[in-house]
Amino acid sequence: MSKFSVGCFLIGVCGKFTKNSEALLGSVSDDPYDVRTFMKVVKSENELTHIGTELTSTSEHTLEERGYFARFNETTRGINESGLAFTSAMVFEDKNTKKASNATDFADVTEFIMKNCKSVEDAISAFSEKKAIFPAYSVLLADNYGSLAHIEVGSYGTAVNHHYSKGQSGIVMAVNCYQSPDFIKYNMPESLMTNKKNNNVSRFERGKILAEKFKGNFSVEVLKQILSDHENNLQNPLDNPLLEGWGYSICNHGTLKKDNYQPENLPWGTVSSEILQPSKKLFWYAYGWPCGQKPEYKDQIFQQNSWGKFIPFGFLEKNHIKATIALTTVDGEITKTGLKMIYE
Repeated sequence: MSKFSVGCFLIGVCGKFTKNSEALLGSVSDDPYDVRTFMKVVKSENELTHIGTELTSTSEHTLEERGYFARFNETTRGINESGLAFTSAMVFEDKNTKKASNATDFADVTEFIMKNCKSVEDAISAFSEKKAIFPAYSVLLADNYGSLAHIEVGSYGTAVNHHYSKGQSGIVMAVNCYQSPDFIKYNMPESLMTNKKNNNVSRFERGKILAEKFKGNFSVEVLKQILSDHENNLQNPLDNPLLEGWGYSICNHGTLKKDNYQPENLPWGTVSSEILQPSKKLFWYAYGWPCGQKPEYKDQIFQQNSWGKFIPFGFLEKNHIKATIALTTVDGEITKTGLKMIYE
């Protein structure tokens, strides 16, 4: 796996599998520890406002200079004022896959759905009308109407793996590989869930166990538990064929087991966690590890600032927001605007 990617575990649930018959999304954002997420609110003239996260490099080099696909101002997880939410995990396509000449940037589509779409159906249509999308992602969608979907997008178009509604309950999960039957053959071999050495399979299988345990009782509180789960944490992250130093648990404590670090050559781990609750139009955010544990090694930089809890951010009246405004900082501080947008 290249450093150009975003590692994640995603879960979505809807209908009678939740306590309140709502649709919920949960995710962890895994990156090298010197690449951080921060919260923001985005307001554009005559378009829907949304709350989301953005990736940024804390080193002297920008994401683009470091070869990341995530671009400046791109929303990587988000929920808009109509209650449409998305989260995503990058797919590691086979190295022989070339970017299609007619490919639309993934960030262009997610920006469009956050600013214009009000339902899961609208968002699926926006993705599906593109013949190719780059880079490839596994995407979970949920909305205020109780709908939930798992789609995969990439060089070969869009596959709708699952599409559920308030009246048709469902649970979906995604990691960093294709799952749809038509697209599995385009995965990078190291990322396949038949490869028992990578962390895709360990996280996905653990997710299945937890999904069965909590089926019928899913809530924001349950998602907090799942995203803080440490099962498989004792597996050696140095054995991961996808990326040396990237761990195996959902709440990921990846490390190269070093007491020093080289900038831009860090292990990967969970730099933030997110829960999206469309029924209340809330974005629950946890900076760093949601479990709140302290770093074991010095190569896990910034993690000493982990909140160890999720804070819900909601929407202010439209006229209070004029443009894009940061709600948190890269080291986990909440800004003045962020404090005003905490839901109580």
